[in-house]
Amino acid sequence: MKILEKRHDDLFSGSEVWFVRPDHIDDVFRVCVTSNAAPVPAGGDRASLVIATDAELSGGALRSLVGSGAVGLDLPPLYAVSVGYPLDAEPPFVVRRNRDLTPSAWPAFEPVMPAMTGASVSMATGGADAYLAFLDEELKPALAEAFPVDPDDATLTGQSFGGLFVVHALLTRPAAFRRYLAGSPSLWWNDRETLRRAAEAVADSPAPSAHVYLCIGELENKARFGRQFGPMLPEAIRSLLPAAMAAGDMQGDFFVLEQTLREWKGEDFSVEAHMFPEESHESITGAMLSRGLRRLYGYV
Repeated sequence: MKILEKRHDDLFSGSEVWFVRPDHIDDVFRVCVTSNAAPVPAGGDRASLVIATDAELSGGALRSLVGSGAVGLDLPPLYAVSVGYPLDAEPPFVVRRNRDLTPSAWPAFEPVMPAMTGASVSMATGGADAYLAFLDEELKPALAEAFPVDPDDATLTGQSFGGLFVVHALLTRPAAFRRYLAGSPSLWWNDRETLRRAAEAVADSPAPSAHVYLCIGELENKARFGRQFGPMLPEAIRSLLPAAMAAGDMQGDFFVLEQTLREWKGEDFSVEAHMFPEESHESITGAMLSRGLRRLYGYV
């Protein structure tokens, strides 16, 4: 990984922004790093690390939570890192994330987001393995060199496609993170293949040393999802939607995943799942980060 630039964040005091180019992804990523005010204890101990996908969606909420959590003794010493793209990236992050957060190529989906957002370019899907390798093998070591963080005491979090990516990471590279926080995972992706992979992993592999928190919103029901991606969309866009997306059952898939992972028995493996009242797919991020991180770190 090449660090192209480091600068102080103009919005959040005490934060730093890196622009980096991974070794095996031909793109530039914007990495936002911040710490809560809690001092790291003397004697060589290092702070825990939280890495969040979709800095454009999660960065502000994560920064606020980490800062206020230290004051209220709601979180341990943490470094929070949200990973996204340069703000002037073209195509924008809503298209680029489709490449990095999806676990398999699904050409049928690739025209959808450009049509919905007006972007002029689509991108190939299925880059989750390369993105996960970048986070685990390149970004974590670089952060450990620059900040007093323990790369072996790390949490991965994401929502929607980010939540799908978190589940994929748990199934394919479980030792990369100690904690996994997945909000509203888009398990409908490519005809629900991640649910099949979860069943295979549970049946064929020993449970990892990891703690998992899953959450979804009460309003992410099948009727609302069908309406959002049905009558509310213009026909020109609706005609592009793969059937698995248009008929997605977010909550049904969520509970299948929960029950599957609960069958993974291990002394140092745990799963917790929660449905947040009155939260939707678009509003859940703050609740997910607050409750999920405090639960995973044992502060609530």
